[in-house]
Amino acid sequence: MTILPKITIVTPSLNQGRFIRQCIASVLSQQYENLEYFIIDGQSTDDTLAVVKEYENSLDFWISEPDAGQSDAINKGFKRATGDLVAWLNADDFYLPDALKTVAQAYSQCPNAPFYFGDGLRVDEAGDFKENFFPQGRVLFNREALLYGLNYILQPSTFINRSCLEQAGYLDPELHYGMDSDLWMRLSSMGEPCPIAAALAASREYASTKTASGMFERIEELRKISKRHSGAEMTPGVLCYLFEALHRYSCAREDVFDRTYRQMVIEPAWVVTADLLAKYAAGHNGYPYPPGYKQPSRLMTSLCVDLRKAAQKAHFFLLKELTRFFRRIEKRP
Repeated sequence: MTILPKITIVTPSLNQGRFIRQCIASVLSQQYENLEYFIIDGQSTDDTLAVVKEYENSLDFWISEPDAGQSDAINKGFKRATGDLVAWLNADDFYLPDALKTVAQAYSQCPNAPFYFGDGLRVDEAGDFKENFFPQGRVLFNREALLYGLNYILQPSTFINRSCLEQAGYLDPELHYGMDSDLWMRLSSMGEPCPIAAALAASREYASTKTASGMFERIEELRKISKRHSGAEMTPGVLCYLFEALHRYSCAREDVFDRTYRQMVIEPAWVVTADLLAKYAAGHNGYPYPPGYKQPSRLMTSLCVDLRKAAQKAHFFLLKELTRFFRRIEKRP
């Protein structure tokens, strides 16, 4: 008889009453026999606690008390965990069917990996499907792409070897945006993570999430994390995050950065910077690609197309102005 690894799931929550029921149900419906489930609430004032109490007989532990932020709340759960594997599932995310059994199988085949990560779904605020997280479902790991590029690890689809987590020292409570990036970088220095070619969880994306609303404060935290692990003051990945934030800001504040500036400066700079990720075996979107794969440079594609369009506009404008000039000359006595 195969002994299933014990899996501990921690759900941190603060005023997520409209989402938490689906989150809890997605954990319990796994029907995983060796499960330990905690909910750590930060004193919610909405209907979160009413929902939690409906499920309290199925929970191993739950508490509602003030905390020092999300990292602190998750660490409270991690420090109580007794599972071979641990994970945190935010209250607005949810697991897909058989996720825990799939992870358990990966653990049995590779028990010493520092963490296990799979594919997942991007969903909107209502929980409706937008797209798969990994392009073509190609789940790969490359440490350099993580250090110098973008964070391509889908957090809700990631499960951590508890012995490695204890050695690494849990989440950094001083971090509020990139605590997962920091942890993946620390854990991957201890051994090779295990990719899982299966969709394990759904990540909900909407305007009020920390990732979407953090803007420049988030970028600076990511820069410090990257410096901590790579030694570089600035990396192509952090610059891509910055250009993405600048692009969103310029769209919202055209009174500060007009459309021409966005099209002629921000967008080309973003494209050229994304091309640098190829040095670390990653695509323009930050995802690692297989060994031997050669990615075409967007500098010669989208950027040149944009510049060609701009040149055409300038050409037509010049012709128009010259026509007006000569017509004025012709009208003179």
